[in-house]
Amino acid sequence: MSSMLLALAAIPIVMAAALLALMKVPTNLQLTVTETALVVEPQGLDRWWTRRARIEVPVSAIAAIRIAPRSEALPPRGGLHVNGIITAGAQGDTFWDVRRGDQLLIITCLPGAEFATLVLQFANPFSTLARTRTVLSRHPERATH
Repeated sequence: MSSMLLALAAIPIVMAAALLALMKVPTNLQLTVTETALVVEPQGLDRWWTRRARIEVPVSAIAAIRIAPRSEALPPRGGLHVNGIITAGAQGDTFWDVRRGDQLLIITCLPGAEFATLVLQFANPFSTLARTRTVLSRHPERATH
């Protein structure tokens, strides 16, 4: 009986340690632009937290890509969300994969796309934005803002 009580008492400690670990673990995303699509692939535990292996947005469906502070992103609704620690997965018409970062890559899509907005955190969002815009600029059917 005492071993069962010890095990039950350990659960909150393990959960608190897991949340603290989440605060330190950065997002693990791969972003690729092909001739036809922008592809976001969560890697490692991000695949589990977001419940997605891949999101493909047609190049023609991208309205804008920008860096914005977290305060400009719509507040999350549902999904995995622990304020200030992790927001991940589909929440309404927005896909999130963010930890504690403030500068987020926000991809806005045209109506008809799977998601209206993708809110993503990268270690260096400005270089990710520049690289993505460079590739997308080769597509005459669209323009990024």
